[in-house]
Amino acid sequence: MEKLGNRRFSFAWTAAAWVALVAILAASGLFVLQRWHSQAAHQAAAQAVAERGQWLAMSLAMRAASAAETGDAGAWREFSGLLRSLREVEGDLEFVAVRRGGVTLFQEHAEEPGSEPLAGDFHFSGPVAIGRQLLSAGGEEIPVVTFSVAVTNPRAEPVSLDLGMRRRAVEREEWPAARAIESLYRLSLMTIAGCFAACLALVAGVVRREERRERARRREEHLAFSGMLANGIVHDFRNPMSSLRLDAQMLEKEAGRGAEARTDRVASLAGRMRHTLDRMEKVFQEFLVLARPGETAPERLDLAACARECAEMLVPRFEASGVAHEIRAAEEVPILASGAAVKRALLNVLLNATQHAGQGGRVSLEISREGSCARLDVCDTGPGIPKADRERVFEMFYTTRPQGTGLGLFLARTAIEKNGGTLAVAEPGGPGARLRMEFPLAEKELT
Repeated sequence: MEKLGNRRFSFAWTAAAWVALVAILAASGLFVLQRWHSQAAHQAAAQAVAERGQWLAMSLAMRAASAAETGDAGAWREFSGLLRSLREVEGDLEFVAVRRGGVTLFQEHAEEPGSEPLAGDFHFSGPVAIGRQLLSAGGEEIPVVTFSVAVTNPRAEPVSLDLGMRRRAVEREEWPAARAIESLYRLSLMTIAGCFAACLALVAGVVRREERRERARRREEHLAFSGMLANGIVHDFRNPMSSLRLDAQMLEKEAGRGAEARTDRVASLAGRMRHTLDRMEKVFQEFLVLARPGETAPERLDLAACARECAEMLVPRFEASGVAHEIRAAEEVPILASGAAVKRALLNVLLNATQHAGQGGRVSLEISREGSCARLDVCDTGPGIPKADRERVFEMFYTTRPQGTGLGLFLARTAIEKNGGTLAVAEPGGPGARLRMEFPLAEKELT
């Protein structure tokens, strides 16, 4: 259950990371689009100003040529008034200069004209030339864009007109589009930020909810585990207590016969009571180990030597059960684990194999190296384990024997997994069952 909760938390934070990544990518894309649209708006504004400047230069050039042909001062005053009136229309028109044959006929800092048809045989000698220039005015340099055009007349010398517009005309032309682009960009960023904040809030809410559920699940697990322990203790102590009570009654009855009491009967009943108490003590110790599993420091062990030691401890049990045993180990197989935990687990597996091998059966221990793993197989010649039950045999309180506790293999797997190993049912390759332990091989030097 804890692993499931960790996976859910990991999924929640992974989702948050993906949301953040998508938000960053979206913001980056918006930034690139904003720059691209700003550049496009600037180019469009520059193009519009250039076209307007060319049109103004050509229109004013026609009027200047007409005024130059008449040579009348009133015509130039009218031309100057036209320029002054155009300042209300084009505020960035900086200057207008009219020249003929190198002589300046008219020069004024004025603005842009309106135009109307003019009579006369005038035509332009070429396209409008566009350039840049810096004007000094009151110690300040003003960047302007210049437009130059020449008007020819068969009856007089050509008249050229120079028109200058401040570069801020491009900024004014660009400002509405740039402001709209900036507003859309900010609105999009606010939308993305709002969505990202909502997603983060949702992920945080999911994480907090899962934490509360995980705490509730752990409390439920603890209560369920306590209930299972209590049920297991009651179940496994009920039969021994009944036997003990019956033996005590029979012992009391035998002792009440006085001089006629049979000493061999009394000794037999006392032995049976001691055996029952020993069995109850063993079950109680197993429950203590299950409730408070010990934490011991890992040490370098020879798995083959550990198997031999456990087999020697069970020699009386093998002889009493009529079970033969053998150990096959080619060489030293070092592992890094807790010696007490591994031995306790191996004893439980060997006891299970002995109980199922039956009278005249055999228990074999095979220790070998398989790549970077140390392997120990415990085989018996009993009825075997059906494939459907190969995982159930490691469940708590699962047993097929009337007097079994259902804790031996569960405790064995728990101890082995806590030491970095595995315990599972393998293919027997013959009659009986094969339980396989695997541990990582220990390094030559323990660091």
